[in-house]
Amino acid sequence: MWPVSARWDPALRHTYRPAYLATVIPPQGDPFPARLLSWQVTADRTSNTRRTLSATLAPETRRGLDGVTTKGAYLQLDVGIDYGDGSQELIPQGLFRLDSEDTERPGGGISVQGYGREKAVADDKFLTPRTERNSSALDLIEVLLLESVPDAVVVRRTTRDAVVPYTTWERERWEAIDGTDASLARSVGVEVWADGRGRFVISAVPTLADPPVWTVDAGRGGVLVSARTSTSTDGVYNVVVATGDASDGTVPVGPVIVQDQTPTSPTRVSGPFGRRVRHYSSPLLTTPDQATTAAHSLLANSLGLSTGLSFSAVPNAALEPGDVVRVDPKDGPPELHIIDKISLSSSGAMQCDTRSTKADDEGV
Repeated sequence: MWPVSARWDPALRHTYRPAYLATVIPPQGDPFPARLLSWQVTADRTSNTRRTLSATLAPETRRGLDGVTTKGAYLQLDVGIDYGDGSQELIPQGLFRLDSEDTERPGGGISVQGYGREKAVADDKFLTPRTERNSSALDLIEVLLLESVPDAVVVRRTTRDAVVPYTTWERERWEAIDGTDASLARSVGVEVWADGRGRFVISAVPTLADPPVWTVDAGRGGVLVSARTSTSTDGVYNVVVATGDASDGTVPVGPVIVQDQTPTSPTRVSGPFGRRVRHYSSPLLTTPDQATTAAHSLLANSLGLSTGLSFSAVPNAALEPGDVVRVDPKDGPPELHIIDKISLSSSGAMQCDTRSTKADDEGV
């Protein structure tokens, strides 16, 4: 969750005036503010490009290389609260590369589609196969990011690391960084994403052991509008078998087996859910400890997908996918949930998709 002042949460629970700021960053010339007619941001930690933007800018917005263009322009969107006393608190929602522009004439607004900075890295594929060895995984992730976006800031929120063995990636730069079994991030149990300011963040995979950052409650003074639960076993596994495939000829690592053995978990291997196995092999796994860490991270991402909660609530622009929230619908026990996806817009409530690994979080 983005840091906020003590005024933030009480304001969300009462009548407040929303505040928006759109700043166009053209490929030529200085940044300038633009008037927004409408906007929607989706932040999804299950997507390679975490943040996407759909917006309509006022017709008077400057176009061209010194304005709105698909030839290298960005848009920074900040959203927050106008406290009515001359002060505002704005939270960055994303630094978006503008990849499409559609103008309705005469007098229509400028509709734009934008993507977070992961897209710039993904588009910068390797020109030839890339081979690396003996670097730290975190150092190499940073190198690969900065090769594509030299002016980016990289923030490390984890110390998980390992030495990279002899490894070759053929074409896909982002797949080398995150999102596949052969990625650096997966091998050390982290994830890589661009935050609301366009900084690249390297963080541990979130779990329900993380402290909740917000209470989503119903009733007087609450922020919950509606909620819907769903269950599905698609993509759910409760056992991960991790091995290093030893492509450099060294002795293979593993198999290391990690299982859901939490007594209260509905997906525990000793319960009626049974055993559902996911095999994970990577040339980047060189020690049993590293394989164990990677397996635990994969297991954390799978568990709880069978117990999903989608809710709409008063918009909280400070929330980030991966945050843990305490959901209290009042007609049932409170539950802890990890947010996977958030949709914010200039109209309507905030929409969130979450998951939980617990059947009953009463008392949390």
